[in-house]
Amino acid sequence: MSAEKKKQMGVLGLIICLMITLIGGLLFVGAVSGWFDEPKVNIDAEYRTDAPELKDINKEEYQALIDEKKTFIVFVDQNECTTADRLRGYMNDYMKEHGVMAFRIMFSEAKESSLHDFVKYYPSVAIVDKGVVKFFLRADSDEDVEPYNDYGAFRGWMDGHLLFE
Repeated sequence: MSAEKKKQMGVLGLIICLMITLIGGLLFVGAVSGWFDEPKVNIDAEYRTDAPELKDINKEEYQALIDEKKTFIVFVDQNECTTADRLRGYMNDYMKEHGVMAFRIMFSEAKESSLHDFVKYYPSVAIVDKGVVKFFLRADSDEDVEPYNDYGAFRGWMDGHLLFE
């Protein structure tokens, strides 16, 4: 190979290395800054209140909210479950802090609704955006353990997915 050809290959290699470094850097910055995260959900104004409550609904009422393309929070509950009791307390504290209401559906009702396409285990919290479940806590996931056991982690999870504008 001639000296000129080697020089061209070296320049081409340098350009490729620089491009890979630039693209890698952009991907890293994007990942760190949240460029690739799902956008946060802005709860419908009708669910913001000075007197937050966990409003009980059944599968038909849940489906009506979905059909109306509402944006809301739903808590999937189960009576006589220690983890559900703790998460319900976190939910109540969060609602008071943020002046937002949420709906509560019992797991037996949820599993007979479209919510069960996402939430397979209880307890859980789902954030529904314009009638579509966008985020939910997974009771069977190691990734979601902390929000079930620590209010700060629960608040962080909720704040990471919600806007209050």
